[in-house]
Amino acid sequence: MNPKNDTISRSWLITQVKKHKSKLILANLIAVLATLISVPIPLLMPLMVDEVLLDKPASGLAAMNAVLPEAWHTPTGYIFFTLFLVVLMRAASQGFNILQSRQFTLVSKTITFEMRSKMIDKLGRISIRQYETKGSGGINAHLITDIETIDKFIGSTLAKFVISLLTVIGTAIVLLWLDWRLGLFILLVNPIVIYFSRKLGSMVKHLKRKENHSFEIFQNRLVETLDGIYQLRAANKEREFLQQLKGSADQVRIDADKYAWQSEAAGRVSFLLFLIGFELFRAVAMLMVMFSDLTIGQIFAVFGYLWFMLSPVQELLGIQFSWYSAKAALKRINDLLELEEEHRPVSKV
Repeated sequence: MNPKNDTISRSWLITQVKKHKSKLILANLIAVLATLISVPIPLLMPLMVDEVLLDKPASGLAAMNAVLPEAWHTPTGYIFFTLFLVVLMRAASQGFNILQSRQFTLVSKTITFEMRSKMIDKLGRISIRQYETKGSGGINAHLITDIETIDKFIGSTLAKFVISLLTVIGTAIVLLWLDWRLGLFILLVNPIVIYFSRKLGSMVKHLKRKENHSFEIFQNRLVETLDGIYQLRAANKEREFLQQLKGSADQVRIDADKYAWQSEAAGRVSFLLFLIGFELFRAVAMLMVMFSDLTIGQIFAVFGYLWFMLSPVQELLGIQFSWYSAKAALKRINDLLELEEEHRPVSKV
């Protein structure tokens, strides 16, 4: 017996999300506020280089003169006021980010609870033969590991996606405003550099799958051994099963070792590739001083935005890997939900 329409489909997920429409709207409004506050931050201090240190007053000093007492109309006063403003804006931006993340977390935890409830209901209907085939360790992995993978994608990855996308758009507007040629060059080349650095880092993802598979085998054998320890002792086969368990543990060690050092090496080479790209942008920015009216302060601002947009671009590129993991986890969960059920005739008494 195998019931239909018992899986977690796209329509089921959309229905669950619609139940939290108000929370998601609030989360997106908070994301817009956080972006509006954070995007100008790398621009403020570098502009002080032009307007204060190089003595080229412009709109920045005019705005500060309007709010500061006359005694503070000094280079020290301007710089400390800008510092205070930057710290205040960073704190406010992080506060809004936390609030926005909280809204997505509430939604994701509720959806994953519904998924777990659906799976637990299924456990009461699965045939004994399927339990024997899958093993308690495999079912346990679906209920805990796979659900956590989906929870992380919904609650963390999608929350960061909104902030990251808005941050990249805001940064693009500022860079194009500073100098459209330099801004266009950075916006076109920077994602390519980060993409290849991420691609290099993802080359070891198959090693992580092998490590997880080894853990699953070890967990299954451990559960089987512990569940049947009395029978094994009575049959004098305890040592044989424990030896197999040691073999599984050793395979975990081998696969974990391969993943650990190769992922570390790939990460370092990946970061080296990004640094090379950063030096390229810095050299081009310096050349722009010679061939355009870009100021020293604006150059510093460009350098600041290069680092500022690193994290959001990486997160946007990393969403595809999180999606692949979540999609694979959802398939494994649906495989469990499609397992044959025990036939239970309805009592007519």
